[in-house]
Amino acid sequence: MQNAYQPSKLRSTCFNIFLYLGTFILCILFLPTMFMTTKGSGCFPRIWSKIMRKALKVICNIEIEVKGLENLPKEAGYIVAAKHQSAMETVLFHGIIPNLFYVLKRELLFLPLAGLYFLKTGCIAIDRKGGTKTMRKMVTGVKKNLARGMNLTIFPEGTRKAPGSKDPYAPGVAFLYEQCNAPIVPVALNTGYCWGRNQKLKTPGIVTISFLPPIMPGLNKRIFMKDLYDAIETEQDKLVHPTELLKQREAK
Repeated sequence: MQNAYQPSKLRSTCFNIFLYLGTFILCILFLPTMFMTTKGSGCFPRIWSKIMRKALKVICNIEIEVKGLENLPKEAGYIVAAKHQSAMETVLFHGIIPNLFYVLKRELLFLPLAGLYFLKTGCIAIDRKGGTKTMRKMVTGVKKNLARGMNLTIFPEGTRKAPGSKDPYAPGVAFLYEQCNAPIVPVALNTGYCWGRNQKLKTPGIVTISFLPPIMPGLNKRIFMKDLYDAIETEQDKLVHPTELLKQREAK
């Protein structure tokens, strides 16, 4: 008999099918939002995110605990800087952070239907090899979106990292902090234990996403990077392993 806290190939496969097939169906159903404003069209990713969050619970026994939402600024136009361990956070954040947009690689625009939604909902596509010109274009787009009440989510590690990674953060986050004059909200999380990078199996557990007090504009880049790193990594060390947290909850 399989341990209830171990990943199930059957459950994982069912969720993966639901994720891709459900996303495709929702993309078709929400095509009318292409004629709405950028903010209005954001209803699609919010609903999609909440459906997938429910599916994670029902199919894979993965729950999401969100802490510190009171730390999100009341006024829109802020930046969220989060750890990046899994595709799970890109699924979940649309249902947590209002009017969310990402900076993403240009190749994602060629995904059928999804690429249209990326553009319509304000995502900024860049050529990662574009150098300084690309950075200037990105900052211009980010400033425009922040000014109209949208909120950016970025991953300062640059790419997905395994849980426990303590690698330095990429300097791009400091560049945005300096150029955009916007508060940056650090986020610690432990999604990678339940949905590992490049892994199809999903492990049961209670994932924690912790929003920390924002770092306000005005610091020099060196101090900002240290404050951001220390805030996130200190909180990371406090998070309880998702499977252990699930066991504790079920034992009560």
